[in-house]
Amino acid sequence: MQLLENLYDIKHKNNHFYDRKLRISSKRTLINGPKKSGKTTIIIDYISNFAQNEILYVDLNDTRVDKKNIAKNIHKFVKNNPIKILVIENFDSSFELPDTEEIILTCRDSLDGFDTITLFPLDFEEFISFDARHSNIEHIFQIYANTGSYPQVVLNSSNSVHWSMQEMLTVMIDDKIEFEIFKKLSEAQSSKISLYQIYNQLKSFIKISKDSLYKKVRKLEDDKMVFLVEKFGSAKSAKKLFLIDFALKNALTFKKEFLKRFENMVFLELMKKGNQTYYTNFLDLYIPKKDYAVLCIPFLPQEMIKLRLQKILLHVKELRVKKIDIVTVGNEGEFWLKNIKCTIIPFWDWALQD
Repeated sequence: MQLLENLYDIKHKNNHFYDRKLRISSKRTLINGPKKSGKTTIIIDYISNFAQNEILYVDLNDTRVDKKNIAKNIHKFVKNNPIKILVIENFDSSFELPDTEEIILTCRDSLDGFDTITLFPLDFEEFISFDARHSNIEHIFQIYANTGSYPQVVLNSSNSVHWSMQEMLTVMIDDKIEFEIFKKLSEAQSSKISLYQIYNQLKSFIKISKDSLYKKVRKLEDDKMVFLVEKFGSAKSAKKLFLIDFALKNALTFKKEFLKRFENMVFLELMKKGNQTYYTNFLDLYIPKKDYAVLCIPFLPQEMIKLRLQKILLHVKELRVKKIDIVTVGNEGEFWLKNIKCTIIPFWDWALQD
C-alpha cells in the first residue's frame, strides 16, 4: 500500500504544453500510438484540471513500480481515497481495473468499454503551433522538412537534430537487431521493398533468420514505426515503405533524398487523417474511397506536370479518379484533365486544408 501512497503524493505538471488536435473527451479513454508521440504530455495536461487528491497516476513501466503490488492493492486504495480519475500508463490487462469516475489508459490494444484514440507525432498544422519563432510559412516548412515531427526533437531543435533523433530511437527500439532492421528499412524510405532482399543485405553483418526478420518487421508495423502500403488491386505485389517520421532517414544514413522524404511527408498527412491509402504504378498515393489521388512533384513547372498527367490519363480514368492533387514546394495552379480536376498546390497549403 505504501507504493500507492508514494505515487498518490506525486504532483504531475507540464512545464510547457503546446496544444494538440487530440482531445480526451470520454470517461473511459484508451490512448495508443507510437512511442514518444506525446501521449503522457496530453494526459498530464488533462489531469491538471483536477485537484491533486482526485488523481492517481501509475506508469507500469516505471522501474520503481511493482505491478503485482499495484494489482493487489489498487482496488482498496481507490476505495479509501477521493480519487476521481485513474491514469495507468502501459496497461497490459494483467489485472482488473477498479471502479472510478474516469479512467485513462495507454495501451497497445483496444479494450471493451473504452474509447480508443491514436496519437501520432505532429502533423504540419501542429508543428506550426510548436514553432513560435517563425512566421513565414515557407521557412516553417523548411524547418519541418529537416526537423521532423517528434515533439521532443522539435522542442530541442537548438541541439543537433540528428543526435536527438538517434538518442530517441535507441530508447524507442532497445533491441539491437530490431534497431539494425529499422535502420536498413529507413534506406528504402518511400520505395517498394522486398523483405527477402532486406534479409540478404542484413545477414552479411548480423545473425538473423528470415522468420526472425519477418517477425521483427511485423512488430515495427504494430508499433507504428513503419507502414507498408499495398499496391491497389494487387495485395501480393511489393509494398511501399514509409517511416513514422520522414526525417528519421537523415538521422540514420547519409543519403539525402529529398523526393523520398517529401513523399513520406505527404503520406503521413493522409494517414494521420485516417485515410486508407494505396499506391499504383503511376500514382504515388491513391485513396479509392474518395476517388482521389496524389502526386508528389515538388519542383516541376505546370507545363511539365500537365505532360506527365497526359501520359497516365488512361490509368486514372480506369480507376475513376475524380480529383488529383499535385503537391509541390511552391508551384501552384489548376487545370482539368478531361473531367478530372487537377490542382497544383504547395505542401503547406495542401496540408492545412480541412
